[in-house]
Amino acid sequence: MRRACLTVAVTLSLLLSVAESHGAEAPSLRRVVITGQAVPGGGTFDRFSVESLPIVAPINNKGQVAFFATILRGRASEGYFLASGPRISKLAADGDPAPGGGVFSGFGRHPVPALNDGGELAFVAAIAGARAVEGIFVASPRGTRAIALAGGAAPEIPSGTFANVDTPALNDRGDVAFLATVRRGRESLEAIYLHSGGKSRKIVAQGDPAPAGGTFAGFGPPSLNGKGSIVFGAVVEGRAVPGGLFASKGGAIRMLVGAGAETPDGGIFAKFSERVALNDAGAVAFNAILKGAPIGGAIYVIDNDRVRRVAGLGDAAPGGGVFSHFGLWPSLSAAGAVVFAASVDGGASPVAVFAASRGAPSRAAGVGDALPGGGTLVSFGLYPFAAASGAGAVTFATAPDAVGAGAEGVFAIDPPSGR
Repeated sequence: MRRACLTVAVTLSLLLSVAESHGAEAPSLRRVVITGQAVPGGGTFDRFSVESLPIVAPINNKGQVAFFATILRGRASEGYFLASGPRISKLAADGDPAPGGGVFSGFGRHPVPALNDGGELAFVAAIAGARAVEGIFVASPRGTRAIALAGGAAPEIPSGTFANVDTPALNDRGDVAFLATVRRGRESLEAIYLHSGGKSRKIVAQGDPAPAGGTFAGFGPPSLNGKGSIVFGAVVEGRAVPGGLFASKGGAIRMLVGAGAETPDGGIFAKFSERVALNDAGAVAFNAILKGAPIGGAIYVIDNDRVRRVAGLGDAAPGGGVFSHFGLWPSLSAAGAVVFAASVDGGASPVAVFAASRGAPSRAAGVGDALPGGGTLVSFGLYPFAAASGAGAVTFATAPDAVGAGAEGVFAIDPPSGR
């Protein structure tokens, strides 16, 4: 996954694991899948991650969870799967026919999928045996369709062709926003596209004028909501703000917040997370590094054009201690609850997943918690991340420690019934 220069450096190097325990199970926590579990069609699940990327297992309002996995002793070596309660079905695997020709030949270079309430999954795949070498696809139990293929024409960029496509975002209407590298003659440029109604259109491209002056020079992955709004981070060149977070709706682009702007906590915004979260109400959640402020960084929400802090480095964490690092980017529910992973100094749990609405954050799951089926949560992996559904459900991944002790798996926390 490409890293634009606006990436926040908030890596959590945490050597933890899933170990055996006899503690009580949290009533709302359920196991989605673990290493060694049988794969539909043969083989067993091996791993759910690739090096240097967080494990992203999106969950929808029906409680379905999508995930990437590698496979041992199966017909395929890796694929994408959909868990609906205890039932797991395959959405796409290497060797399957790819729409437009050829077969899927791998998913591990970009395993950050997007899931909607219809059970559709947007993902990037490599292709063998066809003119295109990769593409963005949407799969469901009903079939798979192509959204954009490398080598295809890049709409609204004269003589442009897609060289690479990446980081799809998907809404319930089936629209897909994605980041692309477009080749035009001897030059290449980045652009964000929206595929809707069977057609792709350019939202913004490198060299386009930025709202606060200057021109766009690079982009982070887009986020897309059900109303067609797209939010993205971008780098800007020229005599203007050097970058910021921007929103596109109805063909108009506006800046939400820029680098150098004052924060609610004093000082200025210095850098923003590469990815941001967006809900249908238009709220945006993001991580930021600050300069000249009492705190070094924080998680913020933009709601009705007002920026408010959710949690800051050094803030008191639920259960004791203070927040010392935040995950790569936060997630957001329909009601505006911000879900994030964080490490905590001086607390009972060194790493945990938290949820925050208008009040102080609450702890959702953490190191030391009992896991369904036995064992204790002792790791969220090298890059802890938690995904949230619109209804407020949460998913996260666990991983073995540095010496291989413990299982790797995906778990979900369902919202209380009646929410």
